[in-house]
Amino acid sequence: MHEPKRTRPSPWREFLFAGMVASYAALSVVAYTDYPREPGPELSARQRTGLEVWRRHNCQVCHQIHGFGGFLGPDLTNLVDEDREDEEFASILTEGYGSMPALHLSPEDQRAVLAFLRAMNRTGRSQPRPNAAKKPVPPMKHWKALMEEGASEAPSDRVRRGADLVTSSACGACHVPLMQGFQRAPDLTRAALDRSPGAIGPILAGGRRVMPSYDFTPEQVGQIADFLEWCARNRAELVRRNDAMLQRDGLSWKDLPWWEYR
Repeated sequence: MHEPKRTRPSPWREFLFAGMVASYAALSVVAYTDYPREPGPELSARQRTGLEVWRRHNCQVCHQIHGFGGFLGPDLTNLVDEDREDEEFASILTEGYGSMPALHLSPEDQRAVLAFLRAMNRTGRSQPRPNAAKKPVPPMKHWKALMEEGASEAPSDRVRRGADLVTSSACGACHVPLMQGFQRAPDLTRAALDRSPGAIGPILAGGRRVMPSYDFTPEQVGQIADFLEWCARNRAELVRRNDAMLQRDGLSWKDLPWWEYR
């Protein structure tokens, strides 16, 4: 009997493995050398007290500061800034929220923790914010503001009435114009190929998952359908106008938190 001819293994597996090792080595160099070399901020007495409270309650188990910490809660590096009042966070620090336990902090400890987090906010940005709006628009008014920006195809009266209905019905609370919104609400300009009254009428009347039902008349459903169809036809132009209106930030590779990928 003849022995079966042995084939040589494909070299692509070795090339792929070598590429993965080289990528890991390169990323490790970036992760361990690309960090601020200047000393950290000097904390005031109150901010230092806030850091002690942070450590005493093991907040880093669930929360991160500049990417270091747990992942159960949000990164708190840039959550508290100078424009947000202490009262916004008082109930959370005292009574808890969701899976966060009630800490029962005294008013002084609350102020100290928030002073510490404001100091952290001034040290830089932890997570990159691609497409972040420098001039945000209130969610409830975003669709109407976008309509007022206009387009090369002037909206008809029915389209404008549809936009008024979408605005007055607070659809913008979940459906963010031209992108995925809150509660994973879809982009209304791309949500369905069929935006006719017959297709969207049952959805508006019966709701869907977290979306409530609406008691629109057939005429109003038709106006909303016309509005969505107009937005879909002019989507490319509306995206450009929306970015200009919001003055969006771009994404820079140097803003990526490399320490999270090492």
